[in-house]
Amino acid sequence: MQKTDADELRQADAQRRLTWQAVRDLRLRALPVALAVVVALVVGVGIGVALYPHLPLPGTLATLPGRTSVTERELDMPLGSYTYDGETTWVSVREAIEETSSLEAAQNADGTYDIPSVEAVLSVARNHFLLLDADAQGIAVSDDEVATYMQDTWGTDDVATLAKDYRMTEDGVRELMRRSALLRKLRDEVVTTEALKEPRVPPVPEEGMEGYATQEYATYILELVGDEWDASANWWARDEGPFRDQLINFSISNEGATYAAAQAAYFVARSQYAAVEQQIAKEWSTYVNQILSEVTVELGTLVC
Repeated sequence: MQKTDADELRQADAQRRLTWQAVRDLRLRALPVALAVVVALVVGVGIGVALYPHLPLPGTLATLPGRTSVTERELDMPLGSYTYDGETTWVSVREAIEETSSLEAAQNADGTYDIPSVEAVLSVARNHFLLLDADAQGIAVSDDEVATYMQDTWGTDDVATLAKDYRMTEDGVRELMRRSALLRKLRDEVVTTEALKEPRVPPVPEEGMEGYATQEYATYILELVGDEWDASANWWARDEGPFRDQLINFSISNEGATYAAAQAAYFVARSQYAAVEQQIAKEWSTYVNQILSEVTVELGTLVC
């Protein structure tokens, strides 16, 4: 029985349902909702943490029952601390806010500031020791590397644009981008899993053209499947493979393929990308845990 366009669309929908769960978390993590996401780089780091809901650190905000915000005069109050080799460093409300934002952007309409979360204090400590580790290894970034990092991550290397968008100073953005690029370079140095290029979404066809096979979609698919396709034979190079297994029922050739086939190929590539990114995150977290294994963080905030 000849396969119809409707059949191919149903096949793409089935593939999308199968792979969506695997890539959903990755896609959410990739959203640039705040600059802090880039700086932190780590999810679920096992740092030595001591919470004191009943015995708060002296002078911290946990001594102010029911408070969820502070005034400008209270910005330099200690929010937590981290200790290494017997030396304790305090983290103020101001520092915790500026780890993820700018004071201007964080200020509420009434002039107050929301108390930063636990993660903000952890991020200050984490980044401090990771930057020290990068320096100890002689890892540095040039202006060109920072610009490339910005372009790849944010789609622009225009400091003024980012400063305006995030209501930060240009100097603040430059320093944040330098640290972010340096941490990314450190990660790339210590992680052994080779990253994959993130697949692009296939272009949506014009209305009424969804079922037509085009060279554009054939080229798109064959770039994704790589050596699973034998161009000289105009057919699959092997009897099995992740792309072949999902696309075998689609009509694909060197000359043409449909949008539905391109969608199916995209979700296979996206699934592979997600799996590799998860492995990279696992390796990176393990490395960070080793760096921070002797660090103790004490938190005076009850905001999660």
